[in-house]
Amino acid sequence: MSLPNPKPGNSIPFQKYPNADSVFTLGNPVDLIWASIKHLCARDVINSLLKSTYNITDRKIRNDVAINVKIYIKHAYEFYETGKSARSNTAPLFYYYSFLNLGKALCEIKNPLFHKQRESYKHGISWKPNPDYLVNIFKESVFLNIRGVWHVLWESISNNRCLIPQQLNLPIIELFSFCPEISDEFERTTDLNSKLINLINPFIIVNESDNEIHIRFSVSPNDLKYLRLSRANFIKYISFGTIPYHQVKSDYDNIWTFEFKDAINYDPNYRGEVIDLLKYEIKALNLFASLNKDGTSYSIALQDKLPLTISQLMILYTLLFWLGSLVRYDPHSVEYLQESECWILIEGFMNQSIIWLLELFEWEFYQWETVLQFSR
Repeated sequence: MSLPNPKPGNSIPFQKYPNADSVFTLGNPVDLIWASIKHLCARDVINSLLKSTYNITDRKIRNDVAINVKIYIKHAYEFYETGKSARSNTAPLFYYYSFLNLGKALCEIKNPLFHKQRESYKHGISWKPNPDYLVNIFKESVFLNIRGVWHVLWESISNNRCLIPQQLNLPIIELFSFCPEISDEFERTTDLNSKLINLINPFIIVNESDNEIHIRFSVSPNDLKYLRLSRANFIKYISFGTIPYHQVKSDYDNIWTFEFKDAINYDPNYRGEVIDLLKYEIKALNLFASLNKDGTSYSIALQDKLPLTISQLMILYTLLFWLGSLVRYDPHSVEYLQESECWILIEGFMNQSIIWLLELFEWEFYQWETVLQFSR
């Protein structure tokens, strides 16, 4: 049976957030990201964002949120600066508390008065060292337990209620397989395949004559082969939104192309951003972002062995909690890891993933995808 032709329409750039831009800079990217996050400490800035982006119209609520967000961000920055000057055997703990405070700031925005709720005083996640054994990265897990910051942060990003049983198990090796910025280190260290399926030429397709809009992208057959994923199962996996996908003819022989089975109709008088019409479907894909020489690239994470769908931000946040727990409770295992072949993976996480996590928090705060590009 021959594949159908792609639906007609003009392609526009694909992005994960409703807004996106590129910023050229000569400066240090970490300093620039922090400058953007700390900009939220200015009352006029946070008030404007809360009103325009988060639709918080009550002035008193905005003022209360602004005060608490400022407190959390100031603490987050101080912990981050301390982590930068600490050695690798202690730095993860400082970094975790930095991002814990950024997480609380985001929870406060999405849930005003979060700082007064019981969940704000609990991590929501735990790890237990074994006194008889040094850590084994292939057998390690963290556990979701009594509701805490982890759960509310997950809800703030996904816009869904986190209804999960206590003591849910999250294997560390699985979490590392979803980090595109250190995929080379992961595969080199573990001899396992990264569980990311790279999107090739993702586009939003707009057919103005029929007032229709849909998503189209391609993937490499090798990515599915390595993950032992058939095309039919891949289609089921990506059809988590309201509209299923199907395969269509591709412009090239070495890639497979997929798009909405049925396009979305929109009002011809609509004057907003067309990507807003697809924001639910884009979120349903749970896309993971990374940077390359051409800008932002996107992947779909095959989370078939995780008990719930976890965003890229939450994956990195959870791994940082585990590393911080190692530092706090099991320094012998930290010393052991530094002498093991796994250290290149952890060092890659510390040098790359933490910066990317900071970037992801900035995007989530502003609901704006900003790509930093060096001008030299």
